Amino acid sequence: MIKIITGQTGEGKTKKMIEAANQAVTHIKGHAVYIDSTNTHRYALSHQVRLIEASTFPLKSQTDFFGFLCGILSANHDIEIVFIDELVKLTHCCIDDLTQLFDRIRELSDKYQVEFIIGTSCSHGDIPDHLTPYLIA
Repeated sequence: MIKIITGQTGEGKTKKMIEAANQAVTHIKGHAVYIDSTNTHRYALSHQVRLIEASTFPLKSQTDFFGFLCGILSANHDIEIVFIDELVKLTHCCIDDLTQLFDRIRELSDKYQVEFIIGTSCSHGDIPDHLTPYLIA
């Protein structure tokens, strides 16, 4: 399952995602991962949530990012939920160009039973039509 949280900078997307991550680890049996471009929020996240600072890796495209996700999942088969903050920033693509990436993430989600919560800086109206079913906020 994929869920997308949208909003402009400063509207509280990251805060919602951090709260959701901290809540998730109280009831899941497996592990939670939070991928961010910085480690600024490391103290806001529960110590049970694995924070990965993606900017320390050479991610330059959506293909790089997909490989990065596959590597994370292959290293830990107990991951149940992955939070991705600022997907557009991490992939260096605009939301309209991420159709294939979302399709591939959905395949990962289905195959490995991992939930993905994805935050992106844009409004609901900027989301392509085929991604609107994933919108939660």
